[in-house]
Amino acid sequence: MSERSDVSKEKSANQSPSVPKPAHQPRLDGDEKKLAQQRAVSNANDYDEIPVEELVRLTRELTERITNADRQRLAEELKNSDHHKSIQTNAPITLQQFFTGEIDLDTELAQRFSAAPILSSMSTNPKNIGILTRRASAILTAQDEQAMLSFDLRLQSGYLEVIFTAHNMLSFRFDLGEIQVSDRQRWLELMRRKTGGIAFLWTRKRWESDYMIFVVREYFTRVYAFSPKRFEAGVRITPDVVQSLLDWLEKYWVEAKPSQKPEVSQGPTKPMTSVEPSLESTLHDEEEPSDPQAFEW
Repeated sequence: MSERSDVSKEKSANQSPSVPKPAHQPRLDGDEKKLAQQRAVSNANDYDEIPVEELVRLTRELTERITNADRQRLAEELKNSDHHKSIQTNAPITLQQFFTGEIDLDTELAQRFSAAPILSSMSTNPKNIGILTRRASAILTAQDEQAMLSFDLRLQSGYLEVIFTAHNMLSFRFDLGEIQVSDRQRWLELMRRKTGGIAFLWTRKRWESDYMIFVVREYFTRVYAFSPKRFEAGVRITPDVVQSLLDWLEKYWVEAKPSQKPEVSQGPTKPMTSVEPSLESTLHDEEEPSDPQAFEW
């Protein structure tokens, strides 16, 4: 009897404790599931507690929301310049698809320029800009110095040219011209948004002249330039270099006013008196004396 009791004790000891079955959870529909996910995210104290899949989904939703807002804002700008009537006929096909919501502009351009160089340093020429300086440049360079992006600025008029250079042998020059000051300020505000987004830098001619597209993201900014002459270019810029470029442009391109010649005070104005003989009197004096008997009209 003692042996049997010992064996039964060993069997009971080896058996795992009984685990209660989880209660049946009701199946949630789409809206309830989305609401439950939002509650889980709001209850999390740190991003480390949120699953990676949920973070990816939230990031995509935020990016789509910002892109839609940028699309609506750009549509309003096209209405102001009266280009919304010709967008489906004269605009590039990529812009047509973007404004109709057929493509994601960021994804489309990123695939087109998938191996765009990364520019990680910036220098200015000249380093010290004075009153008599007429031209200034901000030069962005890649680490291997095989790619370069230059912003060439005429200080007196605000005329801006952007040059993409590859392998020290090939360059594309984009002529942005004299962009209005209000458009410069608006572009600068969009570039400094904490949420990032898409910002177009173009004149009131829109796609009929050279223009640029900036896509600001967390780790770098994608910069694209397009010309109606059917050539384009693209690079990527690190965040610190982007901030340095924006500070430089804000100081010498956005806030700077075109220089004007000083006016010399000449005292109170007086009515102009003719000192030199007029052209009519001069010609009359040079004519030969006419015959008094000649017929006059």
